[in-house]
Amino acid sequence: MRDFTQKFEKYLSENLGIKPHLIPWEREKGLPYFLRDLYSVYECELLSQPWLVLAAHHEEEATPATLRKHINQVKKKWDNEVLYLAPAMSTYNRKRLIEQKISFVVPGNQMYLPALGLDLREYLRNIRTTKRKKFSPSTQAVLLSMFYDWPKEGVTPSQLAERLDYSLMTMTRAFDEIESAGLADVDMEWRERVLVFDGGKKEVWDRSSALMRSPVNKRIKVMGTRKKNFPYAGESALARYSMLAEPKCPVIAVSNRHWKAMQELAAVMEVPNEEPGATEVEVWSYSPELFARDGMVDPLSLYLSFRESPDERIEMALEKLEEAFPW
Repeated sequence: MRDFTQKFEKYLSENLGIKPHLIPWEREKGLPYFLRDLYSVYECELLSQPWLVLAAHHEEEATPATLRKHINQVKKKWDNEVLYLAPAMSTYNRKRLIEQKISFVVPGNQMYLPALGLDLREYLRNIRTTKRKKFSPSTQAVLLSMFYDWPKEGVTPSQLAERLDYSLMTMTRAFDEIESAGLADVDMEWRERVLVFDGGKKEVWDRSSALMRSPVNKRIKVMGTRKKNFPYAGESALARYSMLAEPKCPVIAVSNRHWKAMQELAAVMEVPNEEPGATEVEVWSYSPELFARDGMVDPLSLYLSFRESPDERIEMALEKLEEAFPW
């Protein structure tokens, strides 16, 4: 807890030039046990005004309505301003707290102190994308699904679970990743979360592509596979999307599930080199068939699979591929 409060003190010092010194509130023991279980309570001074700070013990958020009840209970023993100190906060709760004019601080991310006329939003996590983890394969599949079928009115986890054949829990985690990256707002409608993107398709792609990964887990040359069952990928697909020449060895994409089934059935035999009649198989982290079109993998996944290539021919083809996408 001390580390958390130090982050709060440092955040206000760096952004407001003030050095609040948190001291344990001497009347905390008079609060109900459930409040003491949820918060550590401190007293401090901000710009010559006395404040009480409710520092949350857990990352699990209280709803704005519940937090308002907690603050009202504390105010029975405190006549001045109360501030909610949280380690993290969802977009949905942030909006509701601002609507209710509840003061809060998320160190390193945002402070909202209406009594002082302050609403400072930094979103440092969105700026420092180089330090962020890459999206999970399921989250990347959700984003690609959105680019190909842009949801102007928003989309729910249950809708995506049905569309992409993922579990509802997996789609919920994908919503969390997308929201924490600052790409969308997640609101509540009829007890279900609704994902609404912040900006147009091209803007969201520009902001999210740095957090996306190549869908290709591995590439294997095999004998025995039949092309008609799987979409073209790699240079075979890029040749069809651009003026790039066809590779000697055709390239197809399969999901992890399909690759395991092919191995279990002994349907293919791995070979070390480009032998006559061989096929290169790309094993993808999500199903390439989700967004395949005209017998080829989708252009955005194809772009991501080649993004790190040093080949100038491929780099030129990728530029054309991205420019041609109907943003």
